[in-house]
Amino acid sequence: MANLRAFIAVLLSADLKDKIRMVQEQFIKVAPEVKWVAKDNFHVTLKFLGDVESERVDEICSALGSAVAEQSAFAMEVAGVGAFPNPGRPQTVWVGVKSGFECLAGIAGEVESALERVGFPKEGRRFSAHITIGRVRSDRPAHALAGELQAADVGEIGRIQINSIAVMKSDLHREGPIYSVLREIPLQLQGGGGC
Repeated sequence: MANLRAFIAVLLSADLKDKIRMVQEQFIKVAPEVKWVAKDNFHVTLKFLGDVESERVDEICSALGSAVAEQSAFAMEVAGVGAFPNPGRPQTVWVGVKSGFECLAGIAGEVESALERVGFPKEGRRFSAHITIGRVRSDRPAHALAGELQAADVGEIGRIQINSIAVMKSDLHREGPIYSVLREIPLQLQGGGGC
């Protein structure tokens, strides 16, 4: 049985990825040693599944289809920048989700419950909607990056309509991972654009 690395995500438009890349570039200048995420890989992770037997993809998609059957499409606004565990000691650099956060959290909860029923353990930490743009790969403190993050004044980056969630495959390469869509699961397209 062939295995694949899989995760569940909300995908972003090319235009929004371009805008996030412009934000990312101001930090690349001060911290080139950070492993910066390729523009094509920007997304919001709903759940990381890890190694999955390829034969289980249909089962996963079926569970997700049931989980989001009643979820409506919604607008999401991306704004601000920060880091985990905090901007003063950055390990993971991200741009945030301003509006649409509650919708994402609701969908993430449904995804967790549906996938737990088919054998995937629940996440131990609370869902945090964000788009990772870089990861610090060194044990040395990233002082320049921390200073830039703490001084950054990044407002609204962009807005998009979220009409689906996606089951993604991650192929690991020396240059970085390559993500591809295995299947998209549509949300309900109802009037009002809310969830």
